[in-house]
Amino acid sequence: MAEEIDVVMQPVGRTPGVLEAPLAKYKPQIVVLFTSQQSYADITIQHIEHSWRIHTNRIPEVIVKIVEEPWTSDTVDRYMKVFDEAVLEIELEFKSAKINWHVGTAGGTNLMAISSALSAFTHRFPVFSSLDSAHHPKLETKDLAIEIELFTNLGPGFKALQNSRSMKIMKLIHKEGPINPSTISFHLNCTKQNESKGRIPLVKSNLIMKTDSGWVPTNVGKSLLALMDYEEE
Repeated sequence: MAEEIDVVMQPVGRTPGVLEAPLAKYKPQIVVLFTSQQSYADITIQHIEHSWRIHTNRIPEVIVKIVEEPWTSDTVDRYMKVFDEAVLEIELEFKSAKINWHVGTAGGTNLMAISSALSAFTHRFPVFSSLDSAHHPKLETKDLAIEIELFTNLGPGFKALQNSRSMKIMKLIHKEGPINPSTISFHLNCTKQNESKGRIPLVKSNLIMKTDSGWVPTNVGKSLLALMDYEEE
């Protein structure tokens, strides 16, 4: 069977503790650190090898990517480039492996967090954030890493929209919603059965939701249409 590995991609600054929760939750074989200074990475690595050792089965391989001056107008572009470099390096090293990606958004500057989320959005990777343990004393360390559902639904959402019937229904709901199934069938000139078959994948991938007035797009549904450069017909 193909090897399966977990990769955590995490921006870090003066607060390396944002990495502890994902280490405990995902137990990654590889950690990619995006930071503005090597010294921040060095401190984080020391925590990985010592104080956080209890969270992992073995010490993960650490890749460091430096993003200098992460507060300038071109920070997002520069961050996304080194993010892509890290993804390519890992995919080339583990060609036959099933890679589970986990992208963090807490740590570093605000622009680094934005860049991390945009990078994950582009690659359709799941995204998590790390809660501050000081404000959540009852939670176990692993539970401080919370996954952001919008990003988790991107993959299934893309797959659902590859079906032309589902895409037509999605566009119609986006344009006319709230709308009911009989109206969808009328607009698309299809049977109730065909309408249902095309709508169900949208529901399962959280692209649409039902209201008292009919079906409307969710935020992830709107985001996917925007990402796919959707234009109203």
